[in-house]
Amino acid sequence: MDTEAAFVPEALVGPGAGPELDEFVMARIAEDKRVAARAAETPADGDLPGPLPPEVAEHAARFGPGRVLADCAAMSRLVQACRDVRPDTRFLGSRPSGLPDFPPTPTDHHQLAALALALLALPHARHPDYREEWRP
Repeated sequence: MDTEAAFVPEALVGPGAGPELDEFVMARIAEDKRVAARAAETPADGDLPGPLPPEVAEHAARFGPGRVLADCAAMSRLVQACRDVRPDTRFLGSRPSGLPDFPPTPTDHHQLAALALALLALPHARHPDYREEWRP
């Protein structure tokens, strides 16, 4: 399935008709993959002002394009595994009142798949297509 073609921004289809949770996650993965692939093709030109502090250099080395592309591949496989068990996203709205920082506890593999997708989407909660009902 071409997940990039399946993604249509909510602004184009009206409120409430945006992407499903799995489509949203795959679209974010595709964005990260495109950026990392472009970065991998661009030779470093050494225009950075002075030497990098050791912690910055280590971060850049650990989270370079190769690592991001590997993360994207792993997350894509996880999304597909979740799709295969038909995630129950209705479960995500069942968080106990007064416990906003604690995700609901899944009771079957359909709910676990929904929770996994919701957790993958969480770093993108500020994206305009993110829906609060997905928040675990």
